[in-house]
Amino acid sequence: MASKYDLTPRMVSFLDRHLVFPLLEFLTLKEVYAFEDLIKAKYDLLSKTNMVDFVTQLYQQIHDTEDIPQEFAVKRENVLAQLEVLQEQAQKVMDVIENPEVIAALRQDKLQNLQFLKESYNGGLEKRSWCLGVERQQTIEC
Repeated sequence: MASKYDLTPRMVSFLDRHLVFPLLEFLTLKEVYAFEDLIKAKYDLLSKTNMVDFVTQLYQQIHDTEDIPQEFAVKRENVLAQLEVLQEQAQKVMDVIENPEVIAALRQDKLQNLQFLKESYNGGLEKRSWCLGVERQQTIEC
C-alpha cells in the first residue's frame, strides 16, 4: 500500500547516485518494497562505481552464493591501484596542509590562503595538485 504513494521511482531519474543510495536504504528499512528488489536496485545503482567490495556483497546476496566473479577481483585490483596513484599525487598537498604551522597561518579568506601558500612554498604546489590529481571526464577548475 505504501508503495502506491512513494515518489522515489519518479525522483531517482533526476538524482545522482549518492542521493539515490540513501533513499534505497530508507526504503529497505521501511520495507516498502520487496527486499530482493531493493538489493537488485542497489546493485544496478552501484555496479559502475568503485565500491567493488560492497557491490560484490550485493552480488552474493542476489545470487545466493559465496563465489566471486573474476571481473570483480580484477576491478578491485584496478581500483586499489588507482587509489594508490591518487594518494601519491596528493601526498605533496597533504604534507603541506598537515603542517601545524601552515594550519595556524591559514585564514578564512580563500584568496589570502592561496597567496600565502604560493609565497611560502614558492609555487611548489601545482594547480593540478590542488585538484588532487583526479582525472575527470569533465573539465573542473579548482
